[in-house]
Amino acid sequence: MPSASDIYDQLIKANQNLVAIEGKLDTLKGSTDAVRTAVEQVETILNNGLPQLIALNEYMAQALHENDLQNGTMICILEKIAKNTCDLVNQSHLQTALQSNIGKNTAGLAEMYATTHVEAALSREREERLRREMEKCCPPKPPSPACQDEPCPVPKPIGPPPSVGVVIK
Repeated sequence: MPSASDIYDQLIKANQNLVAIEGKLDTLKGSTDAVRTAVEQVETILNNGLPQLIALNEYMAQALHENDLQNGTMICILEKIAKNTCDLVNQSHLQTALQSNIGKNTAGLAEMYATTHVEAALSREREERLRREMEKCCPPKPPSPACQDEPCPVPKPIGPPPSVGVVIK
């Protein structure tokens, strides 16, 4: 049977072990608290930053869509410019040839007519002079343009990006 002294010594050793375990538990609690604090900081950053990242991503998607719509508008305008330019070149080519022929024919007719109808040529010259004087004061109304611009659709602007104020430490 153990003596009272042996039991007392074992109780002191057990107490010392409990004190050592308590110290280790305090250290473990400190480490656990540090981990908890770090996790809470990460959670706060995620809670604050994630919605803003989502908002920025949505804005970026809208901006890309807007850009796509604007590209469609620009392509439409460029196609109209290309078509009108081609039409103008074709018409210019035809008109140049026609105007050359008209000029030659008109000059020939005017010479023939003036030699056979002197009084009519003088009368025509007088009427031309009067018409020029009249047009100085009251010019004739210019003809309507042949080409009318039809605007292409323009997308509405999406506005500025959402404000972001997250400071990550």
